[in-house]
Amino acid sequence: MEAISTGDRESTPGLAETADGRAIGYEGVAVGYLFGSAAFLAIGSLVWLAALTSVRFPNLLPFSHGHLRPIALTLLGLGWIVLGLSGGIYHVLPRLTGTPLVAGRLAQLALPGTVAVTVVGTVVVALGWGDGREPFALPQWLDVPAVALLAVPALVTLGTLRKRHERSLYPTIWFVVAAVVWLPALYLVASLPGLNRLISTLADLAFSYGFFHVWGLGLATGLAYYVVPKAAEQPLASRQLAKVGFWSLAFGAIWSGAAQMVAGPLPEWLQSVAAVLGLALPVAAVANATNIALTIGPRWRRITAEPVLAAAAAGAAFAALATIFGAIAGFRSAAVIVSLTAFWDGLFYMTTFGGIVLLFAAFAWHVLPNMVGRKVDAGRAMTLVRRNIFFASMTSLFLLVAGIATGYGWVGGAFTGSYTAVGEGWTQTSGLSGVLFGLAILFGVGALIAQMGVALSIYRVLTSGRATVQEVLVPGSNDRE
Repeated sequence: MEAISTGDRESTPGLAETADGRAIGYEGVAVGYLFGSAAFLAIGSLVWLAALTSVRFPNLLPFSHGHLRPIALTLLGLGWIVLGLSGGIYHVLPRLTGTPLVAGRLAQLALPGTVAVTVVGTVVVALGWGDGREPFALPQWLDVPAVALLAVPALVTLGTLRKRHERSLYPTIWFVVAAVVWLPALYLVASLPGLNRLISTLADLAFSYGFFHVWGLGLATGLAYYVVPKAAEQPLASRQLAKVGFWSLAFGAIWSGAAQMVAGPLPEWLQSVAAVLGLALPVAAVANATNIALTIGPRWRRITAEPVLAAAAAGAAFAALATIFGAIAGFRSAAVIVSLTAFWDGLFYMTTFGGIVLLFAAFAWHVLPNMVGRKVDAGRAMTLVRRNIFFASMTSLFLLVAGIATGYGWVGGAFTGSYTAVGEGWTQTSGLSGVLFGLAILFGVGALIAQMGVALSIYRVLTSGRATVQEVLVPGSNDRE
């Protein structure tokens, strides 16, 4: 059995052993989810780079950006982020609640179901049968099974918490509950038919930001709160910082999506709300990053030799930077320049391929040895962390600067009256931004190799990892109640 220090006391996330030594059922569910998600991370990263390439070189690929973008988001969102972080939920729940998974069989069945919906969705969108809505563009007949599958983590989580033995809730559980409740609710609202174009666009933006920040970034941060104290052998630095990070993220994320349209046809009150509540995201990300850094504490001097801690710290830093830039861009004075430009692609890249990838890697590298009894190659993992940091940073930077250059070109031409950014005037605004976008694609190739390396490292645990102690949970008695 293992123990995790919460800062207040030593809690035991594993279950107490019984005399007969019966193992908990469905303990291997998380393994399947993590291994399945790794394949979608590699494929989705490749398609996303192809989508960026199609913007700069529209005649190079057989598919347009309008096809490739939703395909990439489906592979990354449903295939990697939903599966991978669901696996994280199913791993930590028994350890932090002291009870076996409730509806574990349902969680097992949801794995092939989610894979099937993801694969069918990508094929349908590739054939042009999607509805064109952000982020996944799935038709309504696929929305029904998607919502049902996305509700499974909520059923498993809430059912398990209802029967928990642990009376206190570790911060990871806060992020888990918020993520599993928000995810199906947001998807259901965003897929409602009969909405006018403005409302449907706002619903899509709210779902996109809610998905990638509350489920993706928020849940990945919650899982980092689980592994960082264990890897650093230090107590969690501050529950108060964790609370600030949790509440700011849970209720600020969905409002930030509308910031992309602040300069568009929005009511003035919504523009103000989006700008002000958008400040909650950097507050959350900075609080969480600070908490993780303080928890690592004296291990900072050895962080270059500990990939789990390095990946968690770097992922939290990427999240903080992305949310700070996003909050600034949410105010009208900045939005008139960067709205509808590559600036927002840079923020997405920094959040997803910088923040979520590294936080996911930190969790997977720490828990997989306990789950399968094979070690992660620490040297190779640390190399992957460095490559992800460098190439994701450079790709994001050039996308951000390309967006700013494009925006200033549009605004400058309009203010001076010398040209308009349409027709022949388009080339006057796309020259510098085109070069910057091309550099982003070039560094994106290096980032793609690093992202595929993260995915491959998960499979290498089984194929080439050295044997280590394997953790097996067994059901415990309810002595503390």
